[in-house]
Amino acid sequence: MSLLSKLPWIRRYAIENERLRAKLAEARRQNEALRVSQERMAPDVELLRQAREYDYYWREAVKRIDIRQLMPFGEVAGRVIRDGRTYLNVDRLYTLWQAVESLPPAAQAVAEIGVYRGGSAWFIADALRRANREMPFYVCDTFQGHIEVDESVDGLHRPGEQFTRTTAEKVTKYLRGFPFVRMQVGDIRETAPTFAAERAFGLVHLDVDVYPITRYCLDFFGQRLVPGGVIVMDDYGTTTCEGVKKAMDEFREINPGFRVLHLLTGQAVVTKLY
Repeated sequence: MSLLSKLPWIRRYAIENERLRAKLAEARRQNEALRVSQERMAPDVELLRQAREYDYYWREAVKRIDIRQLMPFGEVAGRVIRDGRTYLNVDRLYTLWQAVESLPPAAQAVAEIGVYRGGSAWFIADALRRANREMPFYVCDTFQGHIEVDESVDGLHRPGEQFTRTTAEKVTKYLRGFPFVRMQVGDIRETAPTFAAERAFGLVHLDVDVYPITRYCLDFFGQRLVPGGVIVMDDYGTTTCEGVKKAMDEFREINPGFRVLHLLTGQAVVTKLY
């Protein structure tokens, strides 16, 4: 058979081959587009997965009171957040606000350990003033970061590496409008004995992130709380500060006169019962 007689079949083969090549190229383009789309969607897919896993945090949120609209709390919280001096959001600030409002009549002093830039200290001081409960407020920090950590439970926390971007002078200036504030600069284990005579604390805000200092503060302030007084512990329920929970759980085992409420804010409210 001559080549000319075969030519129509060759042409049809070439046409079919080209059609198949075009189909394959289109399939490859679609696969690439799908891959790119999946990569772009991956963050949204992960966010959706997390939302489904933790949806109990915000389920039926539209039915809940917007605490930012509760005055004067919302006004005070808004100001301290705008100042950029606190890592606490409105939910954790509201816990502190309620603790001030609920101070026992016998309370004669309050304290905060772990001040950093002074935002929550300013907030507590302003809340005390508005509640007509001005009293000695001991504001305690090294202003040089952590002094000691327990590497077995304190994760990525390292002495002198975090919470160092401020100074005692800056925080003192920020709090200068509250003459009842008593600045305590240094290791709390060295400064606490200077006010150990205070035996009627009504509120202690404990925000130090690590085990050794948390445990010391619980032992020191626990015996100095009045009945009904509270310790608000930040980061009790966070995976980055396991030492905080360990310290509190150990303290509770040998001090039955305290009740611990773990909040979904990550805080724990520790109340002295008697």
